[in-house]
Amino acid sequence: MECIHLNFLTDNKGKKFLSPSLPNSDLNGKILKVIISDGSTKRVYPVFQQKAGVYGEASEYILRHGCACCSLTTALAAFVEKYAKLTPDQTVYEIEKKHFPKEVYEKNYGKVMARQMPVSLYGISVILKKEGISCEYVGNFEDNYAEKQIMEHLQKGSPVIIETSRMRRKGRRIVHFFDKKYAGSYHTMILLGVDEEGQVVFTDSATREWAGEVQRLKRADLSELISYMFPQKNTEDTHLYFSRKKNTGGYILLYQA
Repeated sequence: MECIHLNFLTDNKGKKFLSPSLPNSDLNGKILKVIISDGSTKRVYPVFQQKAGVYGEASEYILRHGCACCSLTTALAAFVEKYAKLTPDQTVYEIEKKHFPKEVYEKNYGKVMARQMPVSLYGISVILKKEGISCEYVGNFEDNYAEKQIMEHLQKGSPVIIETSRMRRKGRRIVHFFDKKYAGSYHTMILLGVDEEGQVVFTDSATREWAGEVQRLKRADLSELISYMFPQKNTEDTHLYFSRKKNTGGYILLYQA
């Protein structure tokens, strides 16, 4: 499947949900265009596969570190008309270079491949704002409040960018250090909305064995996803690229124009 059409419908409480339900197969291609209609408006979210190998010289970087640039590309393509055909390699070579200080950009990509880092959630929020997309980066959070805020945001028809880790939490306590269900190390994804069964529908550039043929677009309970997310400890940090766990984490609320 190269594209999937979803619609935002509204329940009797005024909350939006995505319909129809996701298929159980054929969502494992190199790129999936997710077309979401909301009344007379429409957004197209292109979801990219990191290991696709179609990104030229950036292919190895995107395979290793590209979840953040894939998610950033998806958001820019959906919200900024001139970026409708943007690809992850263009985000790395053009968008990041355009918006980040030269010394910061060159320092990151001047390192050996293993030490090059993905753009941070803070860095993503900087680019989104500079491109005219209204958003709010929430670094530190408490699980209950985050779940309520994110769910209410999704039920208004607006997406949320999240970062997960390989560790699963229960409150502030790690209950499984190497779970890796939603991340080999750390991983960036976009929550697009809530389906008719209350499951969150989200993009994923990674390929997970447990997901079978449902790869680029998955669904899960929000509470489960939050248990893999982590709050930012150093809330004053402004690293544009991932530096260390305490400097990143949280989520980004995107607002519809």
